[in-house]
Amino acid sequence: MSKELIVHESPKDPVSESIRLLRTNLTFMCGKKKNQVLLVTSVAPGDGKSWVSANLAVAYAQTGKKVLLVDSDLRKGRLHRIFSRFNTRGFSDFLQSTIGEEENLEYQADALMKSITTTEIKNLFLVPCGKVPPNPSELLGCEGMDNFLQIVKQNFDIIIFDTPPVSIVADSLIICKKVDYTILVTASESTKKDMLLEAQKNIQQVGGKIAGVVLNKMPIEKRKDYTKYYSHYAEEK
Repeated sequence: MSKELIVHESPKDPVSESIRLLRTNLTFMCGKKKNQVLLVTSVAPGDGKSWVSANLAVAYAQTGKKVLLVDSDLRKGRLHRIFSRFNTRGFSDFLQSTIGEEENLEYQADALMKSITTTEIKNLFLVPCGKVPPNPSELLGCEGMDNFLQIVKQNFDIIIFDTPPVSIVADSLIICKKVDYTILVTASESTKKDMLLEAQKNIQQVGGKIAGVVLNKMPIEKRKDYTKYYSHYAEEK
């Protein structure tokens, strides 16, 4: 399992505390809703959206929630590498297998079970991205996507979609209107303000709800005061 899963490997690290704070804020935003469906995307490639998705999923699983993490980046998905899992069958394979079977939910539920894999984290399940299809955007917009949500909501408490950068392709915009909230990941000293505003506008124009923005990759020297605060707090406890 990858060392990127800092919430699992180093739960006392201040970064892990930041992820848990994100989880808490999202929980309050969703209120008493039984099933929470979240989408994580980034403004640009390399901002760290898959890292945030994976660690947020771990943080939810640690509370006892049954969590499904879906790699819907059908172009360059890498969650299977973070969790050290095979990618022989995944989300793209499920969606392709449901074409022509839109009315047969029993068949689709069976096809979905073949795409879900366990992880080493208790309560956390993964749907890897699967084979790269020739038409990712069209596949994500098919009726099988709606049926997928209908099925997983009956079996999981938290569903998290990891999607491609919103400024590159339309994939995230297709899904974000179907979820409860979207989390935008940005990179410190890298993400341009105009790109962030454009991403925000595009998501809102299709009916997506933005929960907030995650500032990722902050330099260590800028986190010194934050780290000292949590170290002092831990000593007091």
